[in-house]
Amino acid sequence: MTSPISGFGPMVYAVDLQLFQAIHSPVPPSTAMLHLARGLADGPLILTVALLGAMLIFSRLMMRSIALKAAGVAAVALLINLTIGHIWDRARPFVAGAGQAWVSHPATSSFPSDHLTVQWVVAGILLLDRRTRAWGFGIALLGLPMAWARIYLGVHYPGDMLGALTMGGLAMLSGWLWFRRSVS
Repeated sequence: MTSPISGFGPMVYAVDLQLFQAIHSPVPPSTAMLHLARGLADGPLILTVALLGAMLIFSRLMMRSIALKAAGVAAVALLINLTIGHIWDRARPFVAGAGQAWVSHPATSSFPSDHLTVQWVVAGILLLDRRTRAWGFGIALLGLPMAWARIYLGVHYPGDMLGALTMGGLAMLSGWLWFRRSVS
């Protein structure tokens, strides 16, 4: 007798692949579209890192503390992503033959997306403090076009982005609990 959830994995992969094919460009994009997608794939994270840098350099001590917390939790989340990638080496779409990569990218594990994990961890930590909540909201929103662009360019599946959202949320919640406990 088979488990009722034994067919769940293939079904999830099939939906993920269908969503990927709906977003990914099967033909070479125009030069303008390629530049736009490349900018959206990396630009939001560059802005996020620049904001954290500005908070560290130009802000009051409390803002520096928030920036350091966000960077620290993001670093821990990246280490966890690395561990996940070693345990479950999910081939990127261009490696698996699901699509063409329209940018140069190493054939590392695709799950979860490191770019988006950092983006949403930083957004989550900034959302927790009323002084940085507006910045956190903006950074979170910038993660949406980043997710689209990385799928469009063929380097991630939509499931990788959901994994990053989950990882970001768990890392942010863990960081918040840790910081809250250490203050008490």
